Amino acid sequence: MKGGQTFGYTLLLALIATGTTWAALMAWRGFLTNSDSYLAPLAATGMVVCLAGAGLRWLGSPALAIVAVQAALAVAMVSSELGGGPIPLGATGDEVARSLELAMESARTYEAPIQANVPSVAPLMILGGAFFLVLVDFLACTLRRVPVAGLALLAIYSVPAGLVQSGPGLVAFLLASAGFLALLHLDSRDHLLRWGRPLGPDEANPWVEANPVVDAVRVGAGRIGVTATVIAVLLPPFVPVLNLDLLGIGPGDGDDDIEIRNPRADLRRDLERDDDIPLIRFHTDDPSPDYLRVAVLNRFTGLEWSSGDRGVADANTATGELPAPEGMDPDVPRTLYEYQFEASDAFDSSWLPTQFPASSVEAVGDWRFDEDTMDFLAVPDDLTTEDLEWSVQGMEPDYGTSGEFFLDSATDAVDSEFLEVPGGLPSIVRNLAVSETVGTRSDYEAALLLQAFFRRNFEYSLEDAPEGIGGNVFETFLSPTAPDGRTGYCEQFASAMAVMARIVGIPARVAVGFLQPDDLGNGNYEYSSYDLHAWPELYFEGAGWVRFEPTPSGRAGPVPDYAAVPVDVSDPTDNTGPTETGPTGADIPEPSGPTASVVPQDQAAGGDDAADEGVDWTVVVLRVALLLLALALIGALALAPRFFRGRARTRRLAGTPEDVWDELRSTAIDLGLTWPTGRSPHEVGRFLVDHLGDRSDSDRPERPRTGPDADPEAAAALERLVSALELARYARPGSAVPDVALADDARTCCASLEAGVTRRVALRARWLPRSLWQRSTRDSVDHDQLVGV
Repeated sequence: MKGGQTFGYTLLLALIATGTTWAALMAWRGFLTNSDSYLAPLAATGMVVCLAGAGLRWLGSPALAIVAVQAALAVAMVSSELGGGPIPLGATGDEVARSLELAMESARTYEAPIQANVPSVAPLMILGGAFFLVLVDFLACTLRRVPVAGLALLAIYSVPAGLVQSGPGLVAFLLASAGFLALLHLDSRDHLLRWGRPLGPDEANPWVEANPVVDAVRVGAGRIGVTATVIAVLLPPFVPVLNLDLLGIGPGDGDDDIEIRNPRADLRRDLERDDDIPLIRFHTDDPSPDYLRVAVLNRFTGLEWSSGDRGVADANTATGELPAPEGMDPDVPRTLYEYQFEASDAFDSSWLPTQFPASSVEAVGDWRFDEDTMDFLAVPDDLTTEDLEWSVQGMEPDYGTSGEFFLDSATDAVDSEFLEVPGGLPSIVRNLAVSETVGTRSDYEAALLLQAFFRRNFEYSLEDAPEGIGGNVFETFLSPTAPDGRTGYCEQFASAMAVMARIVGIPARVAVGFLQPDDLGNGNYEYSSYDLHAWPELYFEGAGWVRFEPTPSGRAGPVPDYAAVPVDVSDPTDNTGPTETGPTGADIPEPSGPTASVVPQDQAAGGDDAADEGVDWTVVVLRVALLLLALALIGALALAPRFFRGRARTRRLAGTPEDVWDELRSTAIDLGLTWPTGRSPHEVGRFLVDHLGDRSDSDRPERPRTGPDADPEAAAALERLVSALELARYARPGSAVPDVALADDARTCCASLEAGVTRRVALRARWLPRSLWQRSTRDSVDHDQLVGV
């Protein structure tokens, strides 16, 4: 038996804490269809953390050492599950990082519950669950702060709030509630038993008390806990709730609003709505308006496109004239048209739809454009397009059909991000990109052939298309023999053509916006939710960023004149091919490990571009790790004084009368009392008795009542301490000191002294004890002086 408790009791408490946390983590099941993928690893991690903590606590290890060992074991378990090894360094660390990156991309892209045919968010849930397992064990079992641990359990439940339609689940709530009530019961029992221990055959049973006060607390806590649990289960259905949306990631309940917060080219849900929702009306002198761009997606992870990192300067406001289109030759003929837009209250977007290219944009509010893409973003968090009016002067270039403005771009003409192709793509993507552009003499011809490949060999269908736009979906989408092969919708066509263009060295990106408005007459038009669309934009010197349309004509209609030029590749002798600045068509080995089927892998010869992406992720991980380390250090610094003060009290109370008296002195100093120096124990006792407070007064007043009458029991305990110290100091050598419970008397006196000060002073004494920073010197007066020898 160590640390004052049996190992069985210590293990029981740890098991209840771990089981309660694991039950609470069941609330995350609504995020994915296969909950075993995260609950099973967390069960194993929880057992390791539980056993390690119970053993170290039983051995009396310091709290910081316990949590450090538990955290290290949790990291090893998570690393083994995600990376195939216990130490997240080297190849294992890279595998863990890729798993988490892929999971975060799925979390940003898909709505809950995430299906099994896309990358799972289980890695994120395993990492977060391991953190909570360590945190709750540390708070509830190591620090014995069960109410604070309840806040951690509440944080677990707050994660799916508003994001999962099914809610946390009744079973998870009831199990976690029962476990938390058991922890509270054991915690209150331990606090009360510090004043004594029960007698009888059940004294070692943590569930049976022989003290009537403890029985009353147990019955009251049980009734309150059960009543609160029943109310929590039965009351919510009768309380109105708000439909919340966090960073644009909502439950996807199919309401009548279209929200664009973080555009990801995931249009299928809005296109499949039962109702066609009017979103934007406008008036223009353009005789045939068509594409209206909302945002550009630059970054491709191998599974999804995203807007990537954006920079908007303070001067780049939507207040008038815009810079000339990037890469467009001044000699390109162009026609200017005026557009006056008005968004409905159903269109809630933090990205401002505009024509591309445009020569000027004016909008109310702080809208700023990104110079690399000419997207307009809302700077204030509460600024959206709801009921917004804005004007655009659009530009319609006339490139002709000669191709004179479509020159191959230099390797440094645009940011390298527009040429990045992640590893791990199915080989059919690279092979088709190369085979469909064989014989071309320029990037322009390669782009025309890629567009023709999709429009000639594919069909448009929302119902029959496979789910997703990247990863293994590419293989199904591009395969002519797959059951759902060669069938897709706009974002799949745009994604595939953009990736294949990058493979053959053409800078490419994906644009999201609207396709074709309805003509309302008299120059008035309207875009609706059915007009949402995605298309690729490719870059050429002289033309700049140009729209191509791989989606078949059944959906997108005819292509522009510059994109309808026939290509003759019949002369194999004149075949310089498109610029091969991107990856070659050679197959790249697939990654190994737990996420081999879905994790993009850096290219074996990916050059600086692939390396830069890895460096960026490493920086992110390091920053998060440093932040967590800083928070851990702050927490350790906050807890350290109280921890060391508690260790000092335990050591002194187990020692001699001088040690016990020294503890009483330290308590007085912590509480801001002036300890009389050079005085006899009897004189010090007369000083301290006037500062004793009423321990039974739970509602402590601003000026507590003090004195011997406030706590007669403490006054008697103080008198016994003084007598024991006087005998120890001044009795003849070898004289017997009465066997009294000095430690219990000291605890009684310390508690009474604390009751004699204000609550603020008592809290300061607990968390910032002054005695730790003062040298411990005993106040004993020279024995010779006292006896006159």
